[in-house]
Amino acid sequence: MNDPSGAVSRGVYLRRRAYAVAGSVLGVVALVWLIGGLVGSEGDPELQGLVAALQASAPPSTVSSPPPASSSTAPPSSSGETPPPAPTTPPPPPPDPNLPCPDAAIGVTAEVGAPAYRVGQRPALKLVVTNAGPVPCTRDVSDEARELVITSPDGSVRVWSSNDCYSPKGPEPRIMQPGERLEFAVNWAGRTSAPGCPRKRTTVQAGVYAVTPHLGALVGPAVPLTLTR
Repeated sequence: MNDPSGAVSRGVYLRRRAYAVAGSVLGVVALVWLIGGLVGSEGDPELQGLVAALQASAPPSTVSSPPPASSSTAPPSSSGETPPPAPTTPPPPPPDPNLPCPDAAIGVTAEVGAPAYRVGQRPALKLVVTNAGPVPCTRDVSDEARELVITSPDGSVRVWSSNDCYSPKGPEPRIMQPGERLEFAVNWAGRTSAPGCPRKRTTVQAGVYAVTPHLGALVGPAVPLTLTR
């Protein structure tokens, strides 16, 4: 007979089937229990065999469950292998601080302790070496490489040099960090000098002079030095 309500939904069908299976199971269990109670443990062997046959033929008490839901884990790639990580470029090695500083990275300047000194005083002078480059490097800053020269303002007359009367001690390499500043102070006696340090030296008269710094072949800008009476 056709169902006037139309096709039965799957949920209703499964519930009805579950009820039917459960009823069959309960009926078989009740029958087994009844026969077992009648025959007892020492009853008729034929009846005991019947009980065993009924127990073996009893349908399963559970309804098959629907298939498990698919895992949310993404499927593996078609190749089945994890791609290797991209190679990384190693950082460049640090610069060698023992490499000599190029002249373009070195600044050399002169400083005067005061705008003016009286004749007979000992003006305080200073030679400053600076690593203006971006990396550490090595520079010879020995007495032989350093020099302060005092001349007339136009540089035509040489008056004094810090290297005229010194004893060379050999190279003095120094590792300089970027931005490092080295200062070398000297006091001028206010007298003339010449290469070889001659004994005859005269007191410099009042006037304006120029102090020029040197470091090897490097020559820095001259700064003025005034002597007054």
